[in-house]
Amino acid sequence: MTRGDQPLDGQPLDGQPLDGQSLDGQSLDGRAVRGGSSPAIPEIRDLLVAHTSAGTLRIVLQQLTLREDGREVGVHEVIDAVTDVGGNLVTFSLRASVHGDLEDAARLETAIRRLREDIAADPARPIDSLVVLIDGDGHHRVNVDSGLEVSPQDVATHPALRDGAHHITHESPALDDLRDRLASPPPGVLRRGRDLVRGWLRRSV
Repeated sequence: MTRGDQPLDGQPLDGQPLDGQSLDGQSLDGRAVRGGSSPAIPEIRDLLVAHTSAGTLRIVLQQLTLREDGREVGVHEVIDAVTDVGGNLVTFSLRASVHGDLEDAARLETAIRRLREDIAADPARPIDSLVVLIDGDGHHRVNVDSGLEVSPQDVATHPALRDGAHHITHESPALDDLRDRLASPPPGVLRRGRDLVRGWLRRSV
């Protein structure tokens, strides 16, 4: 995954939020990231990028609170990579890889806890869905949502689930555009290439 030369902090993704409140430095419904961002974001990015492969376009991390009869019974966690494989968008789960490294698993838990603390949430409205999206061009978005009732039995088909497959289904045009932009060499490289060719042609005359 290409991290790019731009800092992640405070750079929202283009387009509209998937759902809930989008935290990109703006105060929405009493929820905001102090200082316009959170130092947890680059830490989460660097940790997850280390577990991706070439061609990764987007990393999707979601923690979805599970409830039965209004009682919290667990958290469903998604850590997916959306990757370009031979021109096709494919999603791979990174969760086993991340949690298979005890140090990385502990670092991720600490970073997510820090991110949650940096979100000024109303205690009466706990975060039921936390989504962190990290794109290969260095942009990120954090979405939160409250008031969800997701049971362990329904989580796989619940509309609040935002895994890699959801992104391929609902955001493939944006992902295709991202793939094309990442595949294009930066203008500086093109310019240097033209200069080299022109210099070679002049020497050949």
